[in-house]
Amino acid sequence: MSKKLFFIGFFLISILYLFLRLWQLPQKLDFRLDQAFFLTESKSTIESSTPRLLGPPTSKIFEGRSFYVGSNYYYLLGVIGHLNSWDPLAITIFFIIFEFIFYLLFIYFLRQKFGITSSLLVFWFIAVSPYLVAHSRFFWNPHMLIPLSIIALYSLEKYIATHKYIFLILASFAWGLAFSCHYSPIFWLPIFIYFLIKSKLFINPPVRQAGLKSYLIILLGIFIGDLPFFIFELRHQFYNLRTFFFVYSHSIESGGLTSHYFIFPLLVFTFYFLFLFFSHRLVLISSFLFLVTTYQFYLYPHYPSLGAVAGWDYPTQVRVADYISKNCPSNFNVAATIQGDTRFYDLRFLLEKNNCHPDSVDAYPTSKTLFLVSPHDRSPEAETVWEVDSLRPFTITSKTKLNDFLDLYFLTRL
Repeated sequence: MSKKLFFIGFFLISILYLFLRLWQLPQKLDFRLDQAFFLTESKSTIESSTPRLLGPPTSKIFEGRSFYVGSNYYYLLGVIGHLNSWDPLAITIFFIIFEFIFYLLFIYFLRQKFGITSSLLVFWFIAVSPYLVAHSRFFWNPHMLIPLSIIALYSLEKYIATHKYIFLILASFAWGLAFSCHYSPIFWLPIFIYFLIKSKLFINPPVRQAGLKSYLIILLGIFIGDLPFFIFELRHQFYNLRTFFFVYSHSIESGGLTSHYFIFPLLVFTFYFLFLFFSHRLVLISSFLFLVTTYQFYLYPHYPSLGAVAGWDYPTQVRVADYISKNCPSNFNVAATIQGDTRFYDLRFLLEKNNCHPDSVDAYPTSKTLFLVSPHDRSPEAETVWEVDSLRPFTITSKTKLNDFLDLYFLTRL
């Protein structure tokens, strides 16, 4: 394939990539519990100027014990949030462009190593993947593993080519940063071992001492990349590492791993090794990627929003937040019976952004009024969730129809 055809294909796929992710983004944006909670914590971290050592908690809990990753993701999200005026839509667009730039670097890397056809084939898969498109509509800490894995892969390749330790330091630093976003980069361990073996540092006896040095450099890079986390661990007898092994060794349910545990840390490396070992079988690789893409369309037809709640899209979220903020009452709270997050962290964040401050999530029993978003067929009088039940006895002061699915109630304690 000529360079001219490559650039034409590259340009067209780039347009397709951005179109699928940005088209109707406000209506398809997923701004839910995780995004709102992470933004709230990041905003608090930046505005308080108080150093923090731990970041988001993991979803794995057993007997009330949970563990956390490092705080670097909160700092990164805090800087991006501050630059984008804490606007969830602007932040999501920033991450889409940010990830797109790193994918371009990855495609350029593949073109240099495996050729034009292979690089365009990967780019097409990434651009149209329903799973990746759906995940691009919200920001989430596992998503950071894509750019970090690209940095690690490129640095390891450069280390193999030059044997310059600066590239090994960069790769291990990226590994440490990845650990501060999620625990799943533990799967990078055999990949790093592969590259170290490939560098022949452990095969050639005269440079065996350099091999030990490589191990120490990797450990140092990981330590620096996830420094706040390791400071916390040293201060608290390795609480998170002990809890990690406790949870996964005692709970069968906690041992389950969902797709993002593998896709985001391993996607880039999978493409690399696929072409490294099977580059002479492009037809086979093309068929494999086609089948994977087809299966994704079966699982995720029409590029759905993964966290969609009927009637509760981002424009509606903003409209409700603006409505409440216009005459922001005192001593009020918010709740929802349209999703698992009954304490309504997404609306809470938008209200705080508007400088309208609801009572805390523990203050429902003392709040005087409550804004409740619920489906048409769920009356507040029949609600049993604690956030509504703790207001009893109450009266319905007003009811506003938001759309064909949802109502906004204003409840007042009697």
